[in-house]
Amino acid sequence: MTLPAAQASSQPVIWPVPRSCYLCASMRLSLRFRARGVPGPDEAQAYNCTSFGHRNHPPIWVCDDCGMMFQWPMKSQRDLVHAYEGVEDPLYVQEKQNRYLTFRRLLKILGPGQGRSLLDVGAYCGYFLDVAREGGFEAEGLELSRWAGAQARSLGFTIHGESLEQRPGNARYDVITLWDVIEHFADPREELKAVFRLVKPGGRAYLSTIDVGSLFARVMGAQWPWLMDMHLFYFDRSTLAVLAQEVGFKVQAIHDYTHTVSSDYLLRKAAASFTPLAPIFSLARRVLPKSIPVPVNLGDNMLMVLERP
Repeated sequence: MTLPAAQASSQPVIWPVPRSCYLCASMRLSLRFRARGVPGPDEAQAYNCTSFGHRNHPPIWVCDDCGMMFQWPMKSQRDLVHAYEGVEDPLYVQEKQNRYLTFRRLLKILGPGQGRSLLDVGAYCGYFLDVAREGGFEAEGLELSRWAGAQARSLGFTIHGESLEQRPGNARYDVITLWDVIEHFADPREELKAVFRLVKPGGRAYLSTIDVGSLFARVMGAQWPWLMDMHLFYFDRSTLAVLAQEVGFKVQAIHDYTHTVSSDYLLRKAAASFTPLAPIFSLARRVLPKSIPVPVNLGDNMLMVLERP
């Protein structure tokens, strides 16, 4: 399904259907959701953290044996890197205080920093790094977006504008975090191998991602809002655990993941996600306070704690 390393920097070879499942290599595949929507005039916006491109996506396939879901055809690694380098997301900055509330909740799962080294993959504007620093971690990040990387550097952090695989072998960390990142990788297996290499023995990795096996996702089906162009892989708790264990990690825990957003942002997202109800949500935006923090947990986001033996 995913391109071999030798092809990763070139245009992908397109087969009429995927040749095999990315996770288990089964050839029993079914088209789960047909393609919908078309890229907008500014394609980079489709890769913003705050993208409103809900239910715009290429065909999404499912493995009939293991349940792994993935987008196909898939963009090349080169095209993805180019898209992410161009990301600019001012709405994310407007939601800064609520991002801090989200990340402070996550920090409780990580425990005290006590000077431990931490690498945040997909650090974006550096808000989690700031929270981790407050908690006593020695934190740095990886971020491809030139705009977001500059935002994070302005907070005083070291930000590497490179991939996990490009991190040198002598760079080792006690903790690596990937918040809503793994579903964007063209090759999650190779990226997790790089995470395993970079985590010290006894260290931990923390991954959050959407959960396609959740009750909400299954009930919503084709109307699930997180079917999006920027989401290349759709894990459930089982498939993500299988992949993590395959590369050498032990799964220590799985938690639900709660995002905090402003009431206005939530209503905008709801209007984009459920268009028949958009007039109602738009009316609510006009009459309700805009800045109320709202914790959102529909059970379709998960957080997995991994440990390197």
